[in-house]
Amino acid sequence: MRNKRFVILLCSALFSSLCIMAQNKAATYHTIQKGETLYRLTQIYQVTAEAICALNPGLSAENFQAGKTIAIPSGNGQVEKKKQVEVIQSAKPEGVADNCQTMHKVKKKETIYGLAQTYGVTEDDIRNANPELKDPNATLKKGQFICIPYKTIKVIKEVEPENEELFASSKPTVSYYARTKIALMLPFSTADKTKKSSSTMYYRGFMLAIDNLKNEGIDMEVTICDTGKNEEKVDSLLKTNSLKEANLIFSPLIERSEHKLSDFSKRNQTRLVLSQSGEVNTNPYMFTINTSNGLLFDDAIKFYMKKFSNANIILVDMGDTNEKTLRKSFTTKLKTALGNQNLSYKIVNLSSSTSEILKAMDKNKVNLFVPNSANLPLMKKLLNKWKKLVEENTNYRISMLGHREWLSLASEMKSLLYTCDTYIYSKYWFNPGNAASKELAANYQKWFNEKLPTLMPSVPAVGYDTAYYMIKGLSKYGTSFENNLKNMEIKPYQNFIDFERMGNGGYANTKVGIVHFNKKLVNVEF
Repeated sequence: MRNKRFVILLCSALFSSLCIMAQNKAATYHTIQKGETLYRLTQIYQVTAEAICALNPGLSAENFQAGKTIAIPSGNGQVEKKKQVEVIQSAKPEGVADNCQTMHKVKKKETIYGLAQTYGVTEDDIRNANPELKDPNATLKKGQFICIPYKTIKVIKEVEPENEELFASSKPTVSYYARTKIALMLPFSTADKTKKSSSTMYYRGFMLAIDNLKNEGIDMEVTICDTGKNEEKVDSLLKTNSLKEANLIFSPLIERSEHKLSDFSKRNQTRLVLSQSGEVNTNPYMFTINTSNGLLFDDAIKFYMKKFSNANIILVDMGDTNEKTLRKSFTTKLKTALGNQNLSYKIVNLSSSTSEILKAMDKNKVNLFVPNSANLPLMKKLLNKWKKLVEENTNYRISMLGHREWLSLASEMKSLLYTCDTYIYSKYWFNPGNAASKELAANYQKWFNEKLPTLMPSVPAVGYDTAYYMIKGLSKYGTSFENNLKNMEIKPYQNFIDFERMGNGGYANTKVGIVHFNKKLVNVEF
């Protein structure tokens, strides 16, 4: 592909509009009732099917079902009309049960063709009214009585269009952007050193993705926006043309202005990428890279329950009283899942003696230990103790279930993770040793004269993966991007990405991977 130039703008602003939606008016919400059709909703709300489809990306004839709640744009008086269809029907008078207008006694040499001409009906009409004549070789016999049916006539009737027809005709025309307009909003001026550092690293990864996309021939206009020390510049940025005209906004580190950005996104029908937000459930234009702990835990437990359905589950009480790191909700969900399948579990303490731990173990099953804390110092203590347990008891099969926070020490603690056959649920895994990661690290060093941070999650890798995935998809599929999310074939450096629509809202990245450390190998299972 030939290289196309891209433009970088520096400002205090944010981004843009989405072509597939209807008018910028407040929506109401309607729960589909049994027997309702898309056509009937257009009559009730005085709005077109196209407008309803535009406000509900992904809505189709297949998922237009009773009980589903959809957004309805404000009515404009333009409604769907009934369609006119040509119907063939009998001229039989109303109230007459018999379809024979007369019984004809066949005369010598009369034929079906001749009778059809005489009575103004078709040969098929006569054959259908007289079962004995349906055989193609059947002939008329003198004296035979034949039912002459009423004539069939063509009538134009008005009928309601089917859901399939309305959805097919209301699909937005795929349109591609001659130049993809992108805005990145970050708090570069914040006094929070951690957030400031994260902003810089995210920006660097983001720009590496922009450079690669440019080399692939994608024409872009990129606006970089500083939201200010306390996000005080957001209001003025949202008034600029750079944001109003953009096709995609990235704002991963915004906290105080999340609601403002969401409102802007809905009002201007603009795709908005955030790290995480509860408003993804109500904003059809929002994409969130991270999901809540609750969804993460649910998916992880589903995986473990399937993989370790026959294991001996042993919960490890880490003695951690810090509510921020204690995985109470994870442990509670796991206990519930075990209970639902009538599976038991045992409990040991981090301080338990080896003999006490062995009493809880089973030589005939995999012994899966599940610590109830993600505390990193306690993790080191746990893994060192269990390493010795594994090495001294080779007649037992031992595995460990770790929490995603452990990955931040993966390089340092790799030997212990391997020995304990550790499974860690996560939304990311960065392997600095593979060829792709080495190339990213080399480019990072070349551009910024610094080594690529590999402490997981690597923020530059987050910036790269998010930017590349979204911009590549938008450039490839245009306004039909949302309808092609399952067709994306992009392998990120670090983040597992699979967007799922949240009800009638936006799209959350729900993909969870299980990083498995075993025998000096790391595999990711889904």
